[in-house]
Amino acid sequence: MSGAELSDSDLLLRHPEVDCNNLPDQTVLLFQKDTSLAVPINESGAAIWKMCDGVRTLGQIVDKLAEIYDQEHGRIEQDVRAFLGELLRLGFVDRLPSQS
Repeated sequence: MSGAELSDSDLLLRHPEVDCNNLPDQTVLLFQKDTSLAVPINESGAAIWKMCDGVRTLGQIVDKLAEIYDQEHGRIEQDVRAFLGELLRLGFVDRLPSQS
C-alpha cells in the first residue's frame, strides 16, 4: 500500500502490538511484538506516530506538522504520506474505516 492511496480524511491508529521506546538522542524505536520487527524513526517521525491516535485525520496531521516545521506544506504532506504508507505496509498503524 503506497502513501498515494491515503486520503486527507483517513484516520490512522497506532497498532496495539507496537511498542514505542524513546531513545536518548530524541529518536524513537518502534518494536512490533508479534513480528519482532524494530524500526528506528527520527523526531519528526515520532511526532507523526504520536498523532496516529484514531482521532486526527491525515490532513490534520499534515496541518499540525506545517505549524511546527518551517517547510513547504506540499513537501510535508508528501513526506507524511510516504512515511505513513510505509508504517501501514509494515503493520505499525491501521487505517480506520471511513467515518463519512
